[in-house]
Amino acid sequence: MREKPKYLPPTLRDKNRYIAFQVIGERPFKKDEIKKAVWEASLSALGYLGSARAKPWFIKFDEKSQTGIVRVDRKHVEELRFALTMLTEINGSKVIFRTLGVSGTIKRLKRKFLAEYGWR
Repeated sequence: MREKPKYLPPTLRDKNRYIAFQVIGERPFKKDEIKKAVWEASLSALGYLGSARAKPWFIKFDEKSQTGIVRVDRKHVEELRFALTMLTEINGSKVIFRTLGVSGTIKRLKRKFLAEYGWR
């Protein structure tokens, strides 16, 4: 009889933070463009090793309000915020990434920082 795989208890899991951001640009951007830009910004600012440690993960992007959510390891929040700030161009269009806020849960992030942009 096979044993069930053992899961890591919550105390040993990595703690994540969620960053809410707004994209201000010359034109509206698609989700795929933003996803690729966030990953490339992470790689260019933090390098491969830094990106691996920060574990940035694109969660969601609303094309209507040009706002989104990125998950990152809690020890590397400021590094990813820096990487997003250094992003100035996407596909030849000038862009500014504005960090709206950081939270430990997506629910709280939506309620506190993204409610005014129509997120529920």
